[in-house]
Amino acid sequence: MAQARAAWVPRPTIVWPGEGDLIQGWLLLLVSLLYVGLLFVVAYAGDRRPLYPRQPRLRPIVYSLALAVYCSSWTFYGAVGTAARDGLAYLPIYLGPILLFVFGFGLLRRLVQTVRQRNITSIADFIGARFGKSHGLAALVAVIAVVAVVPYIALQFKAVAMSYSVLGGVRHGMVTAGGVDSALWCAVLLAVFAILFGTRSIDATEHHHGMMLAIALESLIKLLAFVALAGYALWRGPGLADTVQLPAAQLSHGLSPGFLAQTMLAFCAMFCLPRQFQIGMVECEDTDDLTRARWMVPLYLAIVSVAVLPIVAAGVHMPLVRDGAADAWVLTLPMAHGDRGMALLAFIGGFSAATGMVIVASVALSTMISNDLVMPALLRIRRLRLEQRSDLSQLVLGVRRVAIVLLAVMAYAYYRAAANAENLAATGLLAFAAVAQFAPALIAALYWRGASRRGVIVGLAGGFVVWLYTLLLPALIRSDGWLQHGPFGWDWLRPQALFHLSGWDPVMHGTFWSLLANVGCLVFVSLRLRPSLEERLHAAMFMDADPASRGGSGDWRGRVVVADLRTIAERIVGERSSARAFEEYGQRRGKPLLAGEAADRALIQYTERLLASAVGAANARRILISALSGSGLDLAESMALLDEASQELRFNRELLSTTLENVSQGISVVDARMRLVAWNRRYLELFDYPDGMVHVGVPVAELIRWNAERGECGPGEVEAHVAKRIQYMRAGSAHLFQRVRPDGTVIEMRGRALPGGGYVTTYTDVTAYKHAEQALIEVNETLEQRVEQRTAELSEALVATAQARRAAETANISKTRFLAAASHDLLQPLNAARLFTSALRQHPGLDAEASGLAERIDASFRAAEDLLDALLDVSRLDAGSYHPEVGAFALAELFDSLRAQFAVVAEQRGLRLRVVPTRLAVRSDPQLLRRILQNFLSNALRYTSKGSVLLGARRMGADEVRIEVWDSGPGIAAEQRARIFDEFQRLEQPSPWGEKGLGLGLSICDRLAGILGHQLDLHSRVGHGSCFAVTVPRNEAVPVRRQRVQRAGPDKQLPLTVLCLDNDASILDGMVALLSRWGVDCRTALDVAQARAELRRGPIDLILADYHLADGVDGLQALQQLRDALGELPPVAMITADGSSELKQRARARGYPVLHKPVRPAALRALLTALVQRQGGDRG
Repeated sequence: MAQARAAWVPRPTIVWPGEGDLIQGWLLLLVSLLYVGLLFVVAYAGDRRPLYPRQPRLRPIVYSLALAVYCSSWTFYGAVGTAARDGLAYLPIYLGPILLFVFGFGLLRRLVQTVRQRNITSIADFIGARFGKSHGLAALVAVIAVVAVVPYIALQFKAVAMSYSVLGGVRHGMVTAGGVDSALWCAVLLAVFAILFGTRSIDATEHHHGMMLAIALESLIKLLAFVALAGYALWRGPGLADTVQLPAAQLSHGLSPGFLAQTMLAFCAMFCLPRQFQIGMVECEDTDDLTRARWMVPLYLAIVSVAVLPIVAAGVHMPLVRDGAADAWVLTLPMAHGDRGMALLAFIGGFSAATGMVIVASVALSTMISNDLVMPALLRIRRLRLEQRSDLSQLVLGVRRVAIVLLAVMAYAYYRAAANAENLAATGLLAFAAVAQFAPALIAALYWRGASRRGVIVGLAGGFVVWLYTLLLPALIRSDGWLQHGPFGWDWLRPQALFHLSGWDPVMHGTFWSLLANVGCLVFVSLRLRPSLEERLHAAMFMDADPASRGGSGDWRGRVVVADLRTIAERIVGERSSARAFEEYGQRRGKPLLAGEAADRALIQYTERLLASAVGAANARRILISALSGSGLDLAESMALLDEASQELRFNRELLSTTLENVSQGISVVDARMRLVAWNRRYLELFDYPDGMVHVGVPVAELIRWNAERGECGPGEVEAHVAKRIQYMRAGSAHLFQRVRPDGTVIEMRGRALPGGGYVTTYTDVTAYKHAEQALIEVNETLEQRVEQRTAELSEALVATAQARRAAETANISKTRFLAAASHDLLQPLNAARLFTSALRQHPGLDAEASGLAERIDASFRAAEDLLDALLDVSRLDAGSYHPEVGAFALAELFDSLRAQFAVVAEQRGLRLRVVPTRLAVRSDPQLLRRILQNFLSNALRYTSKGSVLLGARRMGADEVRIEVWDSGPGIAAEQRARIFDEFQRLEQPSPWGEKGLGLGLSICDRLAGILGHQLDLHSRVGHGSCFAVTVPRNEAVPVRRQRVQRAGPDKQLPLTVLCLDNDASILDGMVALLSRWGVDCRTALDVAQARAELRRGPIDLILADYHLADGVDGLQALQQLRDALGELPPVAMITADGSSELKQRARARGYPVLHKPVRPAALRALLTALVQRQGGDRG
């Protein structure tokens, strides 16, 4: 394989058939700049508006494609060259990562989970943090990574320079007249782009979302370019059959000697290369993204490995290509056919592969150089005083930018030093072998608790030294004698045949010895020098990084058995309590606890809680830790228990301190030697001790003496007070007494002995309590006198209340009587006036002007009628005169009645009154519900100037019906809707018809709805109209009792004889004037006697009887007298101004329809017309 890789060396520049077939150098440079600019735009946009990682569907795809940065220009160009020379020897580079994703997926998942949990920023940070946060170890890893990857970056420069020379006709490695070769401008361009990509800002997690998006795009471009070249090769090559036969024939010759070693190196490189660790672990935003990458990355690599075969087959069959450098076949194949477009696509693919590798490697290495090499060194220089700076971000960014420039310079220098050497071709595997030295440390970090920091350092150093000796130095020092005879002639130290192990591929040989030294030193030193406590604690953190491995308390198992825990519990809480507690635990678990069974974390915590119930949480934790020491608990678990115990102790101490400082009592605590050990702020405030006098350990006798000298202990000798108090404390006698201080305040002192010796005393200022007690004594002395006085005052108040109640009841009765009188007396003249104006309007001799005056008079009476109705409704509501008669009825009856009432008004105003037919039935009081809807319709017609008014009903669920009245009026502003249902509230916008109200209609509706238990709603838009609605209970369907009345015109004569009974002559005259216009023979009677005489005089078709008559007789009584005198009576209709429910029930029981005053001519004519039709039907 070394020879295969060594063959990737520039051959003499190919001379194409015509000079015009070459591509100009400026064009290649322009394409490079445009491509890099495209990536920068994508990265910039990705940082500003991160599609990654916020899009859950896009994120795993971007992550998987970014992992394909593994495919550098070495795999893009070198894979074809290797396949051309050694057949299937190119496969290990792709096979290793595929095996890792298929069989090593658990390792990758553990790495990602640990990196995310510990906020790891690089592979050096990972290894250093795992083994005790060792800065020295992290620095060693960073140095190895730089030494390993710099030649690899030089390889990318060489690849770009080679492609430039092949396509541009410039000899590879030759410096142009300007003193700059293609590799130099490539180094400068990629360094600038790496700086723009990775060092624009500092992120605590070192995430570069824009870079991830750009690298994913780069991986997609190079894949498409390579697949396009493969398709082009199939088209230009020998065909699919010869292409398939090529690998089969090569496989028959067997695999190359280093196939297995190279596969293993590629396996390790996928997670050990700094750029792969950066993309795969540090930049991973979600562990679940690995699941998508598990099949996408192998698929990507498989496509690339298969696409190599058509290109090789096409090159083998074309002498112009076959005689050139095999690694340049990707470029020479399209150029040989004169297809410069395809050649330019190949150049873009190779340049893309090199760009992605250099950018990510530079970002990863610059992070390690700044974090693990430069910044620790700068922080140790005290003169810089970096620790005093509040922001070091700009310094860190500057260090990283300089590091990227230095990496580019070193890579270019390496390239120039070995540009013409065959050794440079093996740089790819050389870097793989170097970074493979990280694999033992990474695997030990995740799976071996016993690995120590010193073991890892020695192992890495040993393996790196062997790698330098067996692989790097032979690549740099071209001395045949040294390689063939060894240093100083010691042939057993020959770099490529160490210890006489010859016959192996040089890469396989160097990899074997370096990894052997690495693993051997790691294991040997770790076993001899055990890891320190800090290392074991960090090991526990890394070993338990996988959340799935934390199964809870059941995973904490060691050599602690149930019998040990039970023995500890028996010593603390007793055998009986311990046995009962452990039996209960076994019952909850579902199986009994066995004495020899290993105890899990849950049982240990249960035991701890059991002990805590007796000795407290902190003591229980200490007992368990001390009792279980040496019982096989993991160190990290024991340390976790100890940490929790110390945290609880600190918390309890802080809680106690805070509590003492915030209580209102003064507290002092002395120990058994009578020295002060604890006190609170209130204690100092009460006694006002001098500064410095109170401190831990001060004899309490000094404090008592100071208080006694100030008179705090009362009269007597000072020393006597001191001796008395000390004697109380030493004896442990509890005491309680109060002392009046010189300033008049009263202090209550309570003392109690402590269990282990010592004494605690509390001091409470009870001055306010004493004052309240004295005031209570004084109050008790005058209590009897005050009780007698209050009793007399209460009796007077009760008498006054009774008188007020009687006055209110009298006023209510008077109000009810007034309502009855007012409803009759106020409406009687109004009723007469309505009758006369109706008769006047129908007079045939009126001219237009007189007819208009009559109409206006009638409208004025109608407005007065509405105002009186509203006032009377309010009065009845206040008096509680409304008693709803709830029953089931069809809405169609109510809707027909309302249509007949308001149709004429709507027609006169040019409005359209629409009533939506309905079959719904409801439960309510039909008269009160009608009153609500009347107000809704009246308001709608009053404020609507054009358009229509709609009355309809709709189902609301299964149990309710919503009756709505819509209009196209001006609407109601939002600020007015809240008060529109209050009394005397009117819209600010006047009625277009000149009507005015008192603002009582909606208030009446609200109160009626409250009586019925219905809900009112209002929806309105200013300028569009309003919707008033009432929601009522729904009932099963009820038959509609609809009377189909044929409407008669105003001039149609009614052949009827009607008797009007009323004690008001003006009412009778109005009736005669109106009914005579309709052709009715109207007879009148002022009392029962006149009515009896008229009935005997001739046949009567209808009796219209007023309810309020003279001489204490009402209309129902008068009709009963007539029936007693004459027998059967003609049909009767009652006319009344009383709207009470009692009258309605009495009239309904006798079958009398009721007309309310003032009588509406339309309603009266409808009644008469129905009577005429009924008579006509009877005759028919």
